[in-house]
Amino acid sequence: MNLRAGSDTGDQAQVGRLAELERETHRIRDSVAGTTGSAESPDGLVEATVGVYGELVELILDPRVFRTPDADALAEQIRSVVNEARAAAQDGVRRDLAKYLAADADGPAGLAFQPFTRLLGGGR
Repeated sequence: MNLRAGSDTGDQAQVGRLAELERETHRIRDSVAGTTGSAESPDGLVEATVGVYGELVELILDPRVFRTPDADALAEQIRSVVNEARAAAQDGVRRDLAKYLAADADGPAGLAFQPFTRLLGGGR
């Protein structure tokens, strides 16, 4: 009786699962990398595009924004638009990767870790 043969088959299956996990990880990474979200202020004077990790990709300020010299209000408007754009980017990733995310996976931590723990057989 060759006990080693059964072990080899189990090892090969594990290697196959790890290879599939690696392929899926690369696919997810590539999918997420280019995801952006955009938002615009209610008055249309500030527009932002943000990547899924929060990086500011583009900020457009309409020249009319400078007609009212209120730096605090402008800063608040920019912050608000950037945060809305970030949320839009993360929502896009959640929609695209819904099959990997638990219903309660929320925020960047859920986006970053939940797919991998599920693929490895772990719960939340």
